[in-house]
Amino acid sequence: MAQLQLRPLGVGEIVDATFTVYRRRFGPMFTIAVMLVFIPFLVSLAGGCSLDSAGTTTCTSPIGWLGYYASVVGSIVAGVAAILVAAGAYADVPSDWRNAMSIGIRRIVAIILATIVAGVLMAIGFVLLIIPGIFVLVSLAVVWEALIIEGIGPMESIKRSWRLVSGERWRVFGAGVLVIVLMVIFVGVVSAVIALILSAGLGVSGGTTGYLVQQVATLLTVPLTAALGTVIYLDLRVRKESLSADQLAAALSEQG
Repeated sequence: MAQLQLRPLGVGEIVDATFTVYRRRFGPMFTIAVMLVFIPFLVSLAGGCSLDSAGTTTCTSPIGWLGYYASVVGSIVAGVAAILVAAGAYADVPSDWRNAMSIGIRRIVAIILATIVAGVLMAIGFVLLIIPGIFVLVSLAVVWEALIIEGIGPMESIKRSWRLVSGERWRVFGAGVLVIVLMVIFVGVVSAVIALILSAGLGVSGGTTGYLVQQVATLLTVPLTAALGTVIYLDLRVRKESLSADQLAAALSEQG
């Protein structure tokens, strides 16, 4: 299978490259999501967690809540760890989900801090108005990629993302919207089929079915989100810094 080439991409090409990376590296990225998201989810399910009529997660025991919050944090760490696997598709680096997951876990504090700060900035933007919120959201599109591939800290990764996206916001926004729309359609169809099988076919309660479907959606979107962010990040670095496959391979080697 031919190695993906690092070159400037148009909006349509970013979408195509995203799904190419998703297909080629789905196995190891999905495995990371299973280890960090689905296993804690099983603990939460055993602890009595489900969705109530309002779509809010409720648990009947401390073990359930522990599994639930571990799954939430795990989904963030899994998304960042999967970036290393996705980037490897461009550097001809073999997929090693164990190593990528280990690096993600080691950097969990930096990942959470970057997520919190970025989330606060986006919330402030949306409180002001929708347009400033979208502007900030797009500007912080590659925070996780900069953090995990370059090995920098939370604040540095936020500044790095802002600089990389500067001048390219419309292209990043357009590609992101297209992929998200396709992702919603794909995940929506899969979720509907699973919900039908569980509720109508197996008689699983609505709250438990909704909770299971929610987790399946997460397992499918973690790899796709990682692929999208990685493709955009690498495209920006190629355009602004003439990033080569050898330089990318060296950066990935330094991280693990």
